[in-house]
Amino acid sequence: MVSAVTALQRKKTGLVGWLRYRAFPDGWGSLMRYLGMLLLVLLAVISLFPLYFCIITSLKPPHMQTTYPPSLVIRHPTLENYAKFVKGIGLSNAPVTRWFFNSTLVTVAVTAGQLLLCSLAGYSFARKRFWGQRLVFSIIIGSMLIPGWSTIIASYVLTYRMHLHDTYWVLILPGLASPFAVFLIRQFMLTLPTELFQAAIVDGAGEMGLWWRIAIPLCRPVLSALAMFSVVGTWNEFLWPLLVTNKSKMYTIPVGVAQMMYQIQGAGENTGLAMSSAILMSIVPILAFLLMQKQMVQGLTIGALKG
Repeated sequence: MVSAVTALQRKKTGLVGWLRYRAFPDGWGSLMRYLGMLLLVLLAVISLFPLYFCIITSLKPPHMQTTYPPSLVIRHPTLENYAKFVKGIGLSNAPVTRWFFNSTLVTVAVTAGQLLLCSLAGYSFARKRFWGQRLVFSIIIGSMLIPGWSTIIASYVLTYRMHLHDTYWVLILPGLASPFAVFLIRQFMLTLPTELFQAAIVDGAGEMGLWWRIAIPLCRPVLSALAMFSVVGTWNEFLWPLLVTNKSKMYTIPVGVAQMMYQIQGAGENTGLAMSSAILMSIVPILAFLLMQKQMVQGLTIGALKG
């Protein structure tokens, strides 16, 4: 008996024993987990490779941007492409900093206004009862099924007759109403305990107090998720600003970069300029995701199945 135990211990201490009892304690289950992790790493590398290529190309000097095959290692990094982009090289006196300001202003205004208005609507649908509530909410949900481009002509004509083109209002007002935001906030507020609102009413809180002091603090996860969606969507919006802005100083950054790339064609030694503009345009959405990813996941999971 003692010799059998000793032999088993020796087997465990060898290479095969280590692989069997330490690296693969569950046998085929451990092997499948390792293969799954390897597959995820491979997919992550494939997904991030275009971003890596974009970054290294933006840091290459002009004479190294047209080499074939392209080099995947930066030997002489430079910020020349970023300096050219910020200065507006390629489009005479391109106000690139003004484009960034326009996008920032519009994104902040749309995000703040959307959260404010949609939280009020979501609170009303979740905590109040009024005539026609189901019908109005059904119309809001039904509007989510309508493609946004199908109403763009009507929106264009309406804003044109209101003399809003080439103003900040035409870039901000259409983005304030979001059926998806109303739906998500309403579903989240249905999960909030009614006792908190009843206790606040006993303490003398009015409707605005219930919304601002009770509902809004408890809805931070879903509001963070919606803020991230709004920031990314508004910052990357291209078609609507392209249609309603004609002056260069009113362009948002996607429209301005598209105009600049059209002027310089974005090829040859201008590849680095195009890549640098793409990197700078991506900073805000990436930061928004990194700062709010935890709240976004929580906001999308809590209350998602509440009727």
